[in-house]
Amino acid sequence: MDLNQKIRQYLLYLKQCDELDAKYKLDSIEIKLLNEIAYALLAESCLTVSSMLALKKIASPATLHAAMKRLIVKDLILQVPAQDSRTKFLHLSKLGWKRYAEHANILAAAVK
Repeated sequence: MDLNQKIRQYLLYLKQCDELDAKYKLDSIEIKLLNEIAYALLAESCLTVSSMLALKKIASPATLHAAMKRLIVKDLILQVPAQDSRTKFLHLSKLGWKRYAEHANILAAAVK
């Protein structure tokens, strides 16, 4: 099969992204949660633990909670308490931001 160059580059990009996520030992739910946290930060907002647990489009609350705990253990996200201490915000950790920087480098290399 003869793939055009753009498709070949895109497939290589996807393969490299999968390899990067495997390096961080991330499953698909963890990746989606990281993206939701990053999207909120991009919108200059913060995702709370309770709003994350309501993301039923990704998984059940119990599954989301388990994935969130794994991301904390992997040091990819942080829980930051609000002033009232009942609410906790989710932020990317330094390692979480590093992962996105690595993805950005893969994208930059793919479009050269």
